[in-house]
Amino acid sequence: MNKDLLLTHIESDIARITVNRPEARNAFNTPLMDAMCRQMDEIEKTPGIKVLIVTGAGSSFSSGRDLKESATHTKEQAEHFMMLGEKWNTALRELSIPTIAAVNGSAFGWGMVLMLSCDIRIAVGDAVLGYPETALGVFPGGDATVRLARQIFVPSAKDLVLTGRRFDAREGYRLGLVNRVTSKKGLMTEVHNLASKIARHPLERLRVMKLKFLNIETMPRFGHLSAAEKID
Repeated sequence: MNKDLLLTHIESDIARITVNRPEARNAFNTPLMDAMCRQMDEIEKTPGIKVLIVTGAGSSFSSGRDLKESATHTKEQAEHFMMLGEKWNTALRELSIPTIAAVNGSAFGWGMVLMLSCDIRIAVGDAVLGYPETALGVFPGGDATVRLARQIFVPSAKDLVLTGRRFDAREGYRLGLVNRVTSKKGLMTEVHNLASKIARHPLERLRVMKLKFLNIETMPRFGHLSAAEKID
């Protein structure tokens, strides 16, 4: 793995990974996709970690797909790229510990997938979010539309995807995509304070609660109430 693409910091029981392509606004190219897959495996295997924080280097969280690279993709390379993306975003979502997205700037396309794959999202007030894929003539990557439609009202999800419009973190908060909005200066302090509160709990208890929520997310949205018994 090219370690420069992801910076990893572990302090006690809190881990932080930083997407480190600031010169490309942290856009996802194939090596970064591969690095994310490997990093998810490493985090899952590292004993003692209770919380994972995900953020971006520089002024962007992630601008999404690296369009310069994707313009050169063969069909096979494009399929490989998507396979890697599916792998890491599933691994991040299903990680056995709580995850926090520290959204330090813009998040588009795959950047939104990265954000929505985390359990809790804290964003700076001037972060610009969006799904530009429709304007580019491609379908949102990963399970972006499924995740989006399960987390906010379906008409709102359609609005965001079909128009491809940009919206700020405050609208993201009103929609339910962002948990908290803060300042650039206070972002990491607030994120680490939250991570520390979570990490006070026993690891096994956190893992059980995370699994419960994963089971809830896979339930039919409009299924029978008795289906809720399956999470116990």
